[in-house]
Amino acid sequence: MNERTFRLWFDRTLPIDLTNGAFILGVPNDFAKDWIEKRFAGRVSDALAQVLGDSVHLSLVVDERAAALGEAADEKTEQTIEAGSGGEAGSGGEARPPARRRVPRGGRAAGASPPVLADLNPRYIFDRFVVGPHNEYATAVAHSVAETPAGAYNPVFIYADTGLGKTHLIQAIAHAVVENHPSLQVKYVTVERFTDDFINAVTDKGRIEGFKQSYRANDVLLVDDVQFLAEKQQTQVEFFHTFNSLYEAGRQIVMTSDRPPRELEELEERLRSRFGQGVVVDISRPDLETRIAILRRQVKWEGYQIAEPEVLEWIAARVTANIRELYGALTRTVSYASIRGVEVTLDLAKEALRDILPKAYAHPVTVEMVQAEVARQFGMHVNDLRGSRRTQDVAYARQIAMYLARELTESSLPQIGDKFGGRHHTTVLYAVSKIERQLKDGHDRQLHDLVQLITARVKSGR
Repeated sequence: MNERTFRLWFDRTLPIDLTNGAFILGVPNDFAKDWIEKRFAGRVSDALAQVLGDSVHLSLVVDERAAALGEAADEKTEQTIEAGSGGEAGSGGEARPPARRRVPRGGRAAGASPPVLADLNPRYIFDRFVVGPHNEYATAVAHSVAETPAGAYNPVFIYADTGLGKTHLIQAIAHAVVENHPSLQVKYVTVERFTDDFINAVTDKGRIEGFKQSYRANDVLLVDDVQFLAEKQQTQVEFFHTFNSLYEAGRQIVMTSDRPPRELEELEERLRSRFGQGVVVDISRPDLETRIAILRRQVKWEGYQIAEPEVLEWIAARVTANIRELYGALTRTVSYASIRGVEVTLDLAKEALRDILPKAYAHPVTVEMVQAEVARQFGMHVNDLRGSRRTQDVAYARQIAMYLARELTESSLPQIGDKFGGRHHTTVLYAVSKIERQLKDGHDRQLHDLVQLITARVKSGR
């Protein structure tokens, strides 16, 4: 497997035991356990057999020591967040699986500019895509597709809310494939473009074969916003046949949507089934550290001059919905300063964004507010969080409340402990570290969404 895939899944594995023909491999969490068992168990068993000279039974267990191996990986991740995606996988000279290079039908003259580039935003490349816990897995899959089209991951379905970078990522794949595999025929389209091309072809019956050829002759087809196939029955039929033709020919398909396949209820069942038969990855909302890193990279790319670095942290703390709004707030602030001929300071940013940021962000958040909202979300009483009950659901809610109290208030660890029934500050620290670790893993989407929801409601005073 390529180096990027290896780092993603095996950097945090640990050999636990080898006894009685069984090899015990420790992994950091249940998500990694399930994924390695489904995708890589055969390869690991084969490798073990080659090294040991005999077949062994592979068993995976979740082990805290494997999770602790994440310190070095976390340092890499932080560097990645600061600097964006790093060098190409395998740059150290490791052997890579060969790309499936085909001679495109119709070919392309040497040195000719690929037509697909005309449909791509030149800024949407991997080097400008900031990687964080919220999109680390999706990015790794995208790099793997770009390195080896129609290799390990096909089809690929990327879903995310509006403005979180799915279009950037799918176009980055297109850019990279064109650069890495110039002999491959690549096509990037939105569903609206696909629909228009189909309607035009149907209107002029002599063009329908040309339409089919233009889509089915590609080695890599990337389709943005497939949710817009809803209520377009004939277009869905044609897309279904296009998908089948490419997939059966072993050609790469990448799609994006604002929802996972199972939630695209407006589409035919057979389409939803096809979309979900490959790798489905999501991009969630970036955490505070990643939002700050995104703004820093944008400042560097655009050459903005920021007099007070606190400006970026202030904007990142208040614009949490999506990356597009984050860029908009930064651009508005810089433009506001430029028009007035002054430097970009924290006071100026507050003035520039006064009318677009929710006013409720100005009110202070207290530990009591956090406790009340967490209790409401979990359907329990605030006294449960402050009391001595240690049932699993209460303990989990209490840990989330402690984490958010630390994140959203100015209270110290001992002060937070006092608000939770006089608990010691080490108890609070343990809770904060545990929730931080789970959020950083990026695999518990429900926890991430819950933290985002509670944060938004507490800040807005609802």
